[in-house]
Amino acid sequence: MKDILRELQSLSLKLQRREMTLVDSSVHIKQTINVLTAMKTTGGRSTKKAEQGVSSGFFKDRLPESSLVQTLKALDKRFWPGEQEDLTLYGEQEVHRLAKSLGEPAGEAVGQFRDWKLQGTPPGKTLERLCIASRTYLPTSAECERGFSAVNNTDNQSRNRLREESLSSLLFVDLNGPPLDKFDPVPFVKSWIKAGHRLSSSWKPGRQREEVEPRHLWSILT
Repeated sequence: MKDILRELQSLSLKLQRREMTLVDSSVHIKQTINVLTAMKTTGGRSTKKAEQGVSSGFFKDRLPESSLVQTLKALDKRFWPGEQEDLTLYGEQEVHRLAKSLGEPAGEAVGQFRDWKLQGTPPGKTLERLCIASRTYLPTSAECERGFSAVNNTDNQSRNRLREESLSSLLFVDLNGPPLDKFDPVPFVKSWIKAGHRLSSSWKPGRQREEVEPRHLWSILT
């Protein structure tokens, strides 16, 4: 049982990764099912319980594969059939369905998909947009939890007067920006200054005195 819990914990941590896609999550889930199935031959105190769970389909029923996963698999080369005959029409219905649901030209997407899988040509613009969209389906709510944490860290008691626009911009940078060790602020600072914004050091608190232009001595004598 301890080994099973360790595998499930590992699966849970993998599913919470930011780069995890819906198709990748399905691969890891099936891999974990295979590992758990193989564990029934390793012995141990929980062998009988594991055998009963596997034989009854307990793990498969708990982790079903949705039709959306089947649709997205068509855009992943790992699931393409090896035989040319099977590959000819493989995935075209799924690509057509996905394109229609996302508002893309379905016929154009299917044509580009066929050229990609049969001729090895790079995906066209329409198909490329579908591939990018297929990687945006989140397998878990971990990203939402990160967003909630970012809101709590940003909109705190010391910064509770932030405007909605400022808060939205800060959260966007926090969630989508690069790590600090890879961020180069120089281009952004230069563009900010060129846009006419003033430096924080150029502003002095308090009432400013009006500067009086000095008069020359001969202007006073005349």
